[in-house]
Amino acid sequence: MGARTILIMRHAEKPDDTHDPDLTDAGRDRAGHLASYLPATFGKPDFLFASSLSRRSRRPIETLEPLAAQCGLAIDDSYADQDYGALAHDLRKDATYDDALVVVCWHHGNIPNMMHALKAADGSYPDPWDRDVFDLILRIDLHHDGAPEVTEVTEPF
Repeated sequence: MGARTILIMRHAEKPDDTHDPDLTDAGRDRAGHLASYLPATFGKPDFLFASSLSRRSRRPIETLEPLAAQCGLAIDDSYADQDYGALAHDLRKDATYDDALVVVCWHHGNIPNMMHALKAADGSYPDPWDRDVFDLILRIDLHHDGAPEVTEVTEPF
């Protein structure tokens, strides 16, 4: 297995109305900032993943849309929110992701589960993820031996 870097983040700000599946104005603003911040800070991503569209949310996809447009990448939204384990397995084992920078945008409730599935050490990531936190990125460096190293990065906006 080649080394790879995975950035995992929660979707941007959501409305108080639980029936509204879209980002708020603040969320759209954050998504716009991420489009320049992520490439400037970590380099141009090779792959983008967002949990698939559901009746209740399209926020992970909306969060990555400006980044996808900026970088000329498609968003893979083929994994449902509950399929975090399958995505984690693929990110760890599939040679497609060797030497790649992968950005994953998910719902906060399953980010700790995904981190566990990526074999990140307990205590190296928030569990549970605070429902009011929208500005945290978890950088996971998977080395050739498969041991993940986790760094928390706070967005400056």
